[in-house]
Amino acid sequence: MLELMVKLLPVMLFWTLSALYIGGLAVDARCGNGVTRVRGLLISFILFVVVWRVLHSLFLGLGEVLGGIVITSFLSAFLLWPLTWVGFKIVGVSVEGTHAHSH
Repeated sequence: MLELMVKLLPVMLFWTLSALYIGGLAVDARCGNGVTRVRGLLISFILFVVVWRVLHSLFLGLGEVLGGIVITSFLSAFLLWPLTWVGFKIVGVSVEGTHAHSH
């Protein structure tokens, strides 16, 4: 069961956090069309999974659950913003913060 969680957790974590980050925060993707932005999101997904796997292998020595899942997930979630920025920059899309207006 733990092996299945290790395989599925980065996938579920990325799509949930990226929906909150891109859809919920005041960020704007500039340049490119819809297809380019989807490619940027998919590249960001690949980068996130690679970073999650590397962190998982580094912190596995602290315990399967604590190091391999909890610490790895927190660090990966913290690194989501720079990974998304890099993923979008690879395809030429700029992700910038916008000023939210209150009404």
